[in-house]
Amino acid sequence: MNFKKVVPYKLKRLVPMLGMAGATLLGGCEKEETLRDVELRFTNEDCSSIMYMNENKERCISDVAKEYVEDETVRYIYLVPEGPWYTFVAPTITALRKNFLEIVFEYSSKFRGKGEFNFYPGAASQVPADSLWLVQHGWTIKKYKDYNK
Repeated sequence: MNFKKVVPYKLKRLVPMLGMAGATLLGGCEKEETLRDVELRFTNEDCSSIMYMNENKERCISDVAKEYVEDETVRYIYLVPEGPWYTFVAPTITALRKNFLEIVFEYSSKFRGKGEFNFYPGAASQVPADSLWLVQHGWTIKKYKDYNK
């Protein structure tokens, strides 16, 4: 007695069908949110977009900066200096670092430096630790040139 088993599907069609069945078990594709970078600009006279002084004369991170830190879609917050910085000499460069920038960088690791400071010629070389710190955090230091001469 001979039994013949008939398979209703051809083997060459079975493999793709199993693949499609397995793919449907994995679930739908989830849309990934893309991370974005934002910039907060500040000048030597106004840094209110990043930090402010409260009534007790304590330095506090601004609400805008806090919102960016807490936002999961923000990857980096770039701090961009604008305007002239040529009035800054060695003591004021140190004060800028210790009283402003270090506080911001300690608040969150999302903060990065971007852009350039144009300090008074030779001032940055008088405080090499501060200059190196600025460069390590993303800024460049360029000497101020008086183009009116």
